[in-house]
Amino acid sequence: MEKPIRALVAVEGLDAFDVQRAMPDDPNFELVGMTDGVDDTVRTLQSRHVDVLLVACQGSEDDRSLQIIDGAHRTDPGLPIIVLSTSSPNGFLRRAFDVGAADMALFPQTKEQLRFAMSKAITRAPRRGTVAGGDRKDGRLICVLGPKGGTGKTLTSSNLAVALALAGQKVMVIDLDLQFGDVALCLGLPPEKTMYDLAISGGSLDADKLADYVMTHDTGVDVLLAPARPDQASAITIEMLRDVLVVARDHYDFVIADTPPGFTAEVIATIDASSDLVMVGTLDSLSLKNTKLGLETLGLMDYDTTKIQLVLNRADTRVGISQHDVVMVLGAEPNVFIPSDREIPRSVNEGIPITLSRPQSYAAASFHDLAGILLAGNAANAELAAASAERDRVQAASAPSRALFRFRRK
Repeated sequence: MEKPIRALVAVEGLDAFDVQRAMPDDPNFELVGMTDGVDDTVRTLQSRHVDVLLVACQGSEDDRSLQIIDGAHRTDPGLPIIVLSTSSPNGFLRRAFDVGAADMALFPQTKEQLRFAMSKAITRAPRRGTVAGGDRKDGRLICVLGPKGGTGKTLTSSNLAVALALAGQKVMVIDLDLQFGDVALCLGLPPEKTMYDLAISGGSLDADKLADYVMTHDTGVDVLLAPARPDQASAITIEMLRDVLVVARDHYDFVIADTPPGFTAEVIATIDASSDLVMVGTLDSLSLKNTKLGLETLGLMDYDTTKIQLVLNRADTRVGISQHDVVMVLGAEPNVFIPSDREIPRSVNEGIPITLSRPQSYAAASFHDLAGILLAGNAANAELAAASAERDRVQAASAPSRALFRFRRK
């Protein structure tokens, strides 16, 4: 017999009767109570056994629901918390996850969808009173952005993933360019299984099911490929994407999302859920202008600027734009400079990342630099990052001598 779900519902800014009426009405669901505010919710959690907390709210950034989530998470860190929001504005999703939410669903939901969301959250939650199992990673989600096409987002995503894998990390790449994704080509992977196959498979999503639909690169990098045809992109919903991101972060050290140009709904949802962001631009006026607009858009979304890494691709191209010009346009100096290298197009055509095909090149060293920055962000990986940086210095020292113009930070 299926184990009953005991749910507590905290209501903030919505009609409590409408929320209660939306709850499942089958014998395997028990509504423990309806609460209002932080204190009422915390007291109930302290006195009653609850399997899952639902926070029904409007989803505004100044919403008191964030306080409820934070208070409930502090009271019972192992309790799965689902946000039922009437909308998902920029910044709210990230803040909700930051303070302890495990999942989010738009309200209203059908009774069947709501029960499925609760079952999924309970299944994924760590056992109460214990540390999460060894397979749970609480990994970093790296969103690779470039408002203008052709800047090298996919090149960066692929080589960054390989660099992190070579540093001993468990890495997944998700190709979010749902209509024209090229991660498969850059990594030389046949599109035998894609995100579309996962979308139409039905049923709940967990780590085992996700593993059935990823392709694995020779370096150990797992890849969830974009659909094989543009018309299949519509099968990928925002709700499914959020589920994939949550499950992937639970089981990988780093999840790298390669995004299409622009701020699509999928890109915004990924930005909201991300822990770090890599903005890729090139040394031309159009790209720099769009990169600046992208950074300004992230500012409007309230994204933490300390979590943004600026990458300048083809940084040694002689086009009459100096390092000073770049800093003046962007308002900041890029963190990583990727030089031009005629071997890069060849590596893409061959499906072998340059971090593997020419590991001693300056371009490969630049991708290792980016990986080192992200690794250094994890206190637990500080020693590993130092070792990676030392290896890069050795590789650069042993690289063939050749004239190469490189920007260098002052």
